[in-house]
Parts: sequence; C-alpha cells; structure tokens
Amino acid sequence: MTRHFLWCLCLVGAVVACDASPAEENNDNLNNVNNVNNINNLNNINNLNNTNNLNNINNINNTNNTTRIPPNQNKTEAQALAQLFPGATSEVATSASGNYYVLRDGAQTVVGYGLTATHYGFNAQITTLLGVSADGVTVGLETINQRESWWSFVPESWFTEFTGVDTAAITLLPGYDENCYRCTALYDALGVDAVSGATYTSDALIKDAMDGYLHWSEVVPAE
Repeated sequence: MTRHFLWCLCLVGAVVACDASPAEENNDNLNNVNNVNNINNLNNINNLNNTNNLNNINNINNTNNTTRIPPNQNKTEAQALAQLFPGATSEVATSASGNYYVLRDGAQTVVGYGLTATHYGFNAQITTLLGVSADGVTVGLETINQRESWWSFVPESWFTEFTGVDTAAITLLPGYDENCYRCTALYDALGVDAVSGATYTSDALIKDAMDGYLHWSEVVPAE
C-alpha cells in the first residue's frame, strides 16, 4: 500500500510539473514579445532622432544656401545689409545728412555702416546702399531701386570695383557739382571708371557713391 501511495504521489507530481510548463512557456513568450517591442520602440526612437537630425542639417543647409542677389539688381535695404554684413543686426541712426544704418555683431560691437543715396539717372531715380566697415574699408555698393532704360549697360563688375577699397585711398569732394555731366572729378576721386554707353546712369551712380562716402565721413566721428 505504501509503495502504491508513493507511486501515485510521483505520478501527481509529474502531472503538476507538466501542467506548469505551458504557463512558464507563455511567460517566456510574453517576455520575448515585450523585448521585441522594446527593441522596436528603441529603433523607432533612433529613427525619429535620425530624422530630426537630418531635418536640422537640412535647415542649416537651407540657411547657408540663401540666394545672393547681384549688386546691380534691385533689392530691399534689409537684403542689401544682410549681404554686406552677414549675421549682423542693424539699427537706424540719424545725422545731418539723413538716416543711416549702424551694424553690430553678437557682442554689440559696431562692425560697419550702411548709407543710402539717390540721384536721377537717364529717366528714373537710382537708389544705392554703400557698406563701409568699422575700420573704413568699403564692403560693397548695392542697388536698392532703379527703373533705368539703359540699366543693361551697367555690369555687376562695376559695383564690385568698390569692394575692398580703403576709404583712406579715396578723395572726398564735399560740395561737388551735382549737375556735372561726365563727372570726371568724381570718377577720379573714387578711382572707378564710368559705365560705357550709359553716361547719365553712370553719373547718377557715381554721385550716389560719393554721397555715401560723404555721409560716412560725417557719422563716423560721432560714433
């Protein structure tokens, strides 16, 4: 009887052990599913991070790829300042000759000045903006607005003649003759050539440039 009881007890234990195995397997399977889900979630997070990083890179590239407007094409004053003084902030100041721009870097240090001028050309007003750095070097001359019939004669290269010119190397002519024709004195003073085939247009541009430099010489001592 005792032997029979022990045999039954062993049999019951085996059955219990067998019954317990599927539950343990289910738990293991559930854990495996959770692990897979965790891996998938981690992959999704990584993919999202990669996408965000790619978007950030694209945004930076888009900022760097800002289209430059040639100096002989119309643009706003804000666009001209952004091209002449990248990354600088501008503020409007006023002197006896009118408004002008003061450009500052991130540390609020003055890096340059923007000075506009307008003269009548062949059949329309021509407005330009002259950029001069804080140390007196010409950054560039930009067209703001013009409607000239002969503008096609004015090449981009005429404007780039001003880039890099030290103001110490030019001659300022306050009180110059605003009615001059073929304004030789102005071209000689600024060291640039007249635009061939567009005398009135060219004269208006050289007057704009001279007025820009005269305005600059007025405001610099005040800064």
